[in-house]
Amino acid sequence: MNILIIEKSKTISHIIKNTLVAYGYNVTEDTSDFNSENLVKRDLFEILILDTNINGKFTTEDLIKKAKSKKNVQSKILGICSIGTWKDKVNFLNIGGDDVLSYPFPIQELLARIQSLLRRPNSYIDSKMYLGNVLLDTTNKTVSVKEKDIELRRKEYELLEYLIRNKNRTVSRCELLDHVWDYRSYTGSNTIDVHIKRLRDKIPSKGLIETVHGQGYRVKEPKASLA
Repeated sequence: MNILIIEKSKTISHIIKNTLVAYGYNVTEDTSDFNSENLVKRDLFEILILDTNINGKFTTEDLIKKAKSKKNVQSKILGICSIGTWKDKVNFLNIGGDDVLSYPFPIQELLARIQSLLRRPNSYIDSKMYLGNVLLDTTNKTVSVKEKDIELRRKEYELLEYLIRNKNRTVSRCELLDHVWDYRSYTGSNTIDVHIKRLRDKIPSKGLIETVHGQGYRVKEPKASLA
């Protein structure tokens, strides 16, 4: 497994590299001149760990475009947001990133995100995401069920998209608060419960969002016979 880290902070890069090497990954670092664009374009790495705020000769967006420029691209891109706000994380996803983490983060979460990215099919980069009879258009931020449009508020859509992006795995409440609301330090809100209920009320797809008691929520790909 080959991983490329492109990160402005040498400290953050070294921490991530040392951890991943200890778990058996082959890791290449670029912490200064970001001259790895040719390696990025050649699709030599299964995972790219990319600083969300690179500016200069090459920007974060430039590197993502190079990574996604080939058909049937294999690399998945995980952003590391050490400065900035939730807007930077949303922008990273909108310009083609596959997932994003706020630094600092538990090493176990980093490892879990990498494994989750590796399980995603390459078709995931399409602007249309399907889960059974539910269709998300990630370009226009719309949802439809059996070609019938479903009106969702912005946060309802973002919550549903995040769950579907992470389908078949349990997503914790803390992770949802972090990635959808940027409430990492605050876990006492009932915001998630309210939005989950609204989604269940609005989308006529029985059992779309499962509650995993004591852990969080999960959406699962329906079996072919039930699709």
